[in-house]
Amino acid sequence: MILNHLGVVVSNLTKSEDFYCRALGCTLSGRWQNDELKAVNLQCAGLTIELLEYVSPSQTYTPAGVINHLAFKVQDIEAQIERLNKLGAAFETVSPKIIASNKKIIFFHGPDGERIELVEEN
Repeated sequence: MILNHLGVVVSNLTKSEDFYCRALGCTLSGRWQNDELKAVNLQCAGLTIELLEYVSPSQTYTPAGVINHLAFKVQDIEAQIERLNKLGAAFETVSPKIIASNKKIIFFHGPDGERIELVEEN
């Protein structure tokens, strides 16, 4: 596994995107939206930072200013889920979701509750 991106919850996506680009030298690499949130992907020295603005917060909403998750890129998400289940990982869903660009994602929690995402890009 390799670190894929960090997801940071923000209160105003436009304002935060501007700050990260102008103040920190990040560059825009992607933008997406669904019913629950708006997001941009920024590149910063080889690391992707995913800024997330919840437009319709759910019960699992993370407050602004908090790192929402660490994401790791994997080759075979189903094999990783099986391996992590044997280690006692607590997954948020039973199976991966398919999102934009046919990516498969799933979230689970580390021993101290930290939120971790697996990403398989096809």
